[in-house]
Amino acid sequence: MWSWLSVALSGFISISALESNNIKQAVMFKTFSMLLLVVILLSQTNQLSSPMLWISLGLCVSAFADSLHVLQRYPRVCFTSFLLAQLMYSKAFWLQLSGAMVWWLPALLIAASIVAFFLLLPQIDTLIFPVAIMGLMLIQLAWASGELWLQTHTMGALCGFVGSLVLILSALLLAIHDYRRPLPFGRYLISGSYLLAQALITASVVL
Repeated sequence: MWSWLSVALSGFISISALESNNIKQAVMFKTFSMLLLVVILLSQTNQLSSPMLWISLGLCVSAFADSLHVLQRYPRVCFTSFLLAQLMYSKAFWLQLSGAMVWWLPALLIAASIVAFFLLLPQIDTLIFPVAIMGLMLIQLAWASGELWLQTHTMGALCGFVGSLVLILSALLLAIHDYRRPLPFGRYLISGSYLLAQALITASVVL
């Protein structure tokens, strides 16, 4: 419990530092939050399973990508790193699947994403390609985690699915805040939901 509270506290400090334009402190505590999640994951077992390994790698890549995003440096590397992290999370969920899959879930996710895409289209017309790529990656992540939950009905799988959906929400909030209109407490909502998503995805292999 205390370790999870430490993650939340570190995340809050990083968001506050970002609001105060203390970039170095924000990067330090954002990275610390991710590393704490890695420590929590690795401390749960003496034998590292493949899903745990992929999520650990995803957390490390996410920490790197998030640091570049805060520093506003190397945008292409930052974007590619975010995609790579989501691919690693997806791999962790796909590895755990077996048997037949349902097709209404990806259909529902794609339909909802198309609606969101066209709602945001006037504001992101110059970013259509990267937004589409990011959207597809998030959809398949939510599909993999949701499929796992439908097959196993475990608390861990539910955390992973909810975490994937929260990650999509965080991306939508970021798009609205940066390209449509600033949201009240936007940075707190975006960074807070992003960290919550990472914590829930971590919990999917810890619980």
